[in-house]
Amino acid sequence: MIASVRSIADRARVPAVRGFTMIELMIAITLGILISLGLVLLFQATAKTNRVQDAMSTLQENGRYAISRINNDLRMASFQTLNVSGFVASTPSASTTPNGVANPVISVMSYVTTIFLPDFAAAGLSAPSTAAGWAANWPANTAWPVSQRYSIQGYECSSGTCSPALPTGSNALPAAGLAAGNRIKTADVLTVRYLDSLGWSVNNNELAETPATCAGNPLTGITVTPATGSPAFNFQSGDLALLVTGSRASIFQVNVAGAVLTPTAVLGGSIPCFSTTSASDITLYNFSRDFVTVTYYLRLDTDPNNGSRLIPSLVRRQSTIANQGAASNDQSIVQGIEQLDFLAGVQRNDGTISYLTSDLVAGQSSAANCPPMASLQIAAGLPAGSVEPQCLWRSLNSIEVHLLADSVNNNFALTPSDMAYQYRYGYSGNDIKQTAAAPGGTLPSQLTPGNMLRREFVSLVSVRNFNP
Repeated sequence: MIASVRSIADRARVPAVRGFTMIELMIAITLGILISLGLVLLFQATAKTNRVQDAMSTLQENGRYAISRINNDLRMASFQTLNVSGFVASTPSASTTPNGVANPVISVMSYVTTIFLPDFAAAGLSAPSTAAGWAANWPANTAWPVSQRYSIQGYECSSGTCSPALPTGSNALPAAGLAAGNRIKTADVLTVRYLDSLGWSVNNNELAETPATCAGNPLTGITVTPATGSPAFNFQSGDLALLVTGSRASIFQVNVAGAVLTPTAVLGGSIPCFSTTSASDITLYNFSRDFVTVTYYLRLDTDPNNGSRLIPSLVRRQSTIANQGAASNDQSIVQGIEQLDFLAGVQRNDGTISYLTSDLVAGQSSAANCPPMASLQIAAGLPAGSVEPQCLWRSLNSIEVHLLADSVNNNFALTPSDMAYQYRYGYSGNDIKQTAAAPGGTLPSQLTPGNMLRREFVSLVSVRNFNP
């Protein structure tokens, strides 16, 4: 009986088992929801930040690479190892010997009637005696200088047309339009030409002349013995040879027999003369196969992940005489480049420098604006106004590159402030300003803007071989 009483008492001292009240449950659930919501919002914000950062990283990488690639080619413009030329201080004429070169200064002399540049233009570079605008001034059958004016050529493009007009024919650029493979209508085009070779070192005893004193007598042969590490011998009969010494340089056509090059008389019987007794640091180049043309333009390519979407791309075309016109020459090097503009910094005859679009460079080229060619190579005895077409390209000292890059892929988490941008480039003292397109609108290129980041990239490149 006593045990039963104690058992009842012990049970009375044990607290009753009870759960959470409704209020406690509601507070706990509310706190849980708030914490979960906070975690979700934090995750969404982090994910958005990561997507924006990835887009910005893509944009920055593409823009910087595009600028860097263009700059590298611009710095090579007109590279010919030695830019020299000049006439004796007398009126050029058909009777002037091709060896009458004194105090050479800027450009290589040509002893051929035509140089076929490895360009998308089919026509070659004719001697001034036959070229339009030169015929009345330049004496026939006279050696002529290859001006630096041919090292860079720009084209200002808008609404599908370009000024000067783009070359046509089998080697022309794609037509402007809004379909895959078309060139973007509002993007400029730029062509750069330069030698892309180390050349072959030639010793004095490998030059054959009659007689060795070179007193008004032509070069009769060159024996090429490539040393270890030199380029492979690539001459074929009919190719142009560029022979450079420490004081002069000349371009002439050759026939090939084994490793011996024989200059051919093409322009008025003229063949250059290099003294075997005084020539030093002699280097030989194949001006047909070592000379390259690089052209930049923008093209629309199909998105590999979405066949209905087009992506603007920066295309680099590199051509040689051997492969010009081949479709494989066009290489899409950067996606997401929507706009491309070039401004040419030209030095006028009065010493002032102006930054002009390519159409203005062509339009303002005149005897009054273009610096005279040095050492009387054009001015000696020629009538006033004897300048080559588009001569202001010869006085080019820098190129200003502007491009508009996007982040390639749509990002629908971007806000209008994220997608805001300005694209600004100036010419002739005025600025052209492009801002973000309105939702549902179109860009100046007539492409839809999509949901992407956009930034302008600008670079100013000095033309290292500038010497008007």
